[in-house]
Amino acid sequence: MKNKPLFTAAGLLLALVSVLLLFIANLREVAAVAALAGYFISWKDFSKFTGPFQFLTQLIAGLLTGITLDYPFLHFPFFSICFLLVTLATCGRIIFFRHFAYTGKSWFEPILLLLSVAAHVTGIVYSNGEVLAIFIPSLALVFAFIIAWGIRKDKRFLLAKTKPGYRISEGQPAPPFRLEANDGNFVSLSDFYGARHVLLIFVRGDWCPGCHMMLRTYQRESEKFKAKNIFVLSIGPDPVGVNREMVERLGLDFKVLSDAGQKTAMLYGVQLQEYENAFAEKYDEGIPLPASFLVDKKGIVRYISRPDKVGEFLNPSLIFPIIDKLT
Repeated sequence: MKNKPLFTAAGLLLALVSVLLLFIANLREVAAVAALAGYFISWKDFSKFTGPFQFLTQLIAGLLTGITLDYPFLHFPFFSICFLLVTLATCGRIIFFRHFAYTGKSWFEPILLLLSVAAHVTGIVYSNGEVLAIFIPSLALVFAFIIAWGIRKDKRFLLAKTKPGYRISEGQPAPPFRLEANDGNFVSLSDFYGARHVLLIFVRGDWCPGCHMMLRTYQRESEKFKAKNIFVLSIGPDPVGVNREMVERLGLDFKVLSDAGQKTAMLYGVQLQEYENAFAEKYDEGIPLPASFLVDKKGIVRYISRPDKVGEFLNPSLIFPIIDKLT
């Protein structure tokens, strides 16, 4: 059951119960608390499950919380708008991760939070300062501000540390490695020399929802990579058992390698010995940077994700023309 989003399911159930409490039992205050509880409970799975079910649950629970506060709809649904905006401010970067990554669109969270605060304050005015209307959205707003602050701090830290670039450049030989995969077998970069190109994806670990979205994005393009004779390998700091769980949970058909001591990440220059993020898993050696390297059959690096856009997805439309020239 550990690979099932149980907290998300429980959150959705509570949110749906709030509908019954509101419209059938006419228990508005209880309904508001139930919907808010569902909203926060569903976040418990945030660092593990990053699929549509979780995102929809959070949006539904948030909207239903706002609806209970707007009921009986004597004015514009300010609280529903507030919760929609605050939910997007909290999880929108992960939903749109392919386009935002870790460091792009830094205006996104601040603007949504400002609009949600405006909607909240206006709703309070129209509700004549009702205590419930003040208290419940404030909890969600405080939570969202903490997340947004962490995202902004993470961006500044990552950009500062990646400004010099990575240790490996395009045209250089890729450092060799031999690591244990999620299936228990060992994989060496040299296994693919003369046979297949390799796309290496470094991730920060199973705790990182952005890394999950990176892996899901590459998974959606897996058939295109296979058609171009590209073998995808992910490398992370977690042990084999954790990687095996992650592969099953995310439905990946490529291998995730366990980089014990983050030695391979160090060879590629994508490892930070110090990392300032209160939400991050702590490893003794530090933490890897999310980065991707395309290595050709001869073991030469041909394409690298941009250091100034950490977590960038290597767009097939950019890398396939390079591959076509090599084959």
